[in-house]
Amino acid sequence: MLVAENPESIDIDNVRTLKFIHILTRCVRGFCAGAVLTLAALTIATVVMSSLSRNHDGLRGFGGEVLIVRSGSMSPTFDTGDAVIIRPISQEEARALEPGRIITFHTDDNATLVTHRIVARNTDDTGIRTFRTKGDANPAVDTQAVEPANVIGVYGTRLPRAGYLLFALQRPRLGIVLLCALLLAHLAVLMTRVPITTTQQQEEEMT
Repeated sequence: MLVAENPESIDIDNVRTLKFIHILTRCVRGFCAGAVLTLAALTIATVVMSSLSRNHDGLRGFGGEVLIVRSGSMSPTFDTGDAVIIRPISQEEARALEPGRIITFHTDDNATLVTHRIVARNTDDTGIRTFRTKGDANPAVDTQAVEPANVIGVYGTRLPRAGYLLFALQRPRLGIVLLCALLLAHLAVLMTRVPITTTQQQEEEMT
């Protein structure tokens, strides 16, 4: 025996479905728009910080030097892919540093920045002071002693996983690809959205 479906219940189901699709579409559209704006803002901020940077190893921002962590030698204090904020210090402050402080310094070849912890402070007969440093995750002390003149700052805080984002934004091609992908996703949502007037009209027809 065939049972006829109630047309009114079908219309109600259709209205509910359209409402759900509309709400879902608005959420996705809002997310895409927010992602595009966020990426654009981060790109602009990175360009500005890069233009103000005093070297190619870090970016200036957040009241200090922002560096990308490229190894796990200081884990678990900070890990590969994190960003760390280094507070610049003067030569007098550098000479007064005590063991236990985490410092950022140039290596002897002046080509690399290293952020490790001071484990010892030595002063020779002539009054020259040097530091011995070590990565928290490394089994041995660094081979080269660090002079205060090579210290550029002390560790402030870390930004978990922010280094990956900064690394990507420093490469224009990758940033453009991400921006285009988000714009296309936003456009796709706009093209497939359900107008709110459709659900409103169906509700008016039912009343």
